[in-house]
Amino acid sequence: MLKPILVAAGLLSALTTGAAARDVKVGSECTYPPFNFRDAKGELQGFDIDVAREIGKRLNVNLVFVCQQWDGMIPALLAGKFDLIVASMSITDERKKSIDFSVPYRSSTARFVGAKTLNVQPIGADGKPDPKALAGKTVGLQRSSTYEQFMTKEFPGVKLAQYDTVDNLLLDLQSGRIDLAFAGPIKLDGDFLQKPRGEKFHFVGPEINNIALFGPGVGVALRKEDSALRDQIDAALNASFKDGSFKAINDRYWSFSVLP
Repeated sequence: MLKPILVAAGLLSALTTGAAARDVKVGSECTYPPFNFRDAKGELQGFDIDVAREIGKRLNVNLVFVCQQWDGMIPALLAGKFDLIVASMSITDERKKSIDFSVPYRSSTARFVGAKTLNVQPIGADGKPDPKALAGKTVGLQRSSTYEQFMTKEFPGVKLAQYDTVDNLLLDLQSGRIDLAFAGPIKLDGDFLQKPRGEKFHFVGPEINNIALFGPGVGVALRKEDSALRDQIDAALNASFKDGSFKAINDRYWSFSVLP
């Protein structure tokens, strides 16, 4: 893949020679508040977007955001549609077979949400998944996500409903078309349970931290051959962790740290 290699080489040359800032394309879902979304004016906002802009500032590049549906995100990166993915993508061994990642900048866990009237315990007293507890229930999750992989492996036989976005699955949860939603707890809490539309719902069971499937956290994704660019991004992120810039971004959205 000659073109991606040349893109990274050109960027690194600009960084080391003090040349004028160049464009770097960043793929994001643009429909996943509070992480990446368009506001009422159509402007891109969110935690992922702010993190990307902080990286861009430190690398002296102009970021050009490209909105991309989730299930086509990795193929679009590999095809050269953009240079980076900054879209709350979890770092997993399966994904690392085809792409590379920066150091993590957010934790990656999962949790169920259901109606307060629903009496189920998907995680047993021993802390292990209990597929029998969800017999006859439908669990909604995002297509091509780590949540889909977890449910398929740990809850065999449970009926799954797949959605293009988390917001669409939450609409079906509200309407009663599904019994449970399964997604990231930061998203579920801040963008659903803490809002009027989520007042009849709550978390069901404990937070699930499965490193094997959810990975060590969320990172910036890029092509494997762009290892030098990855090192530059790692340096930018680590510097932001140390000097308080990342904390300032974090605190715009939450009163707690989302670092893993």
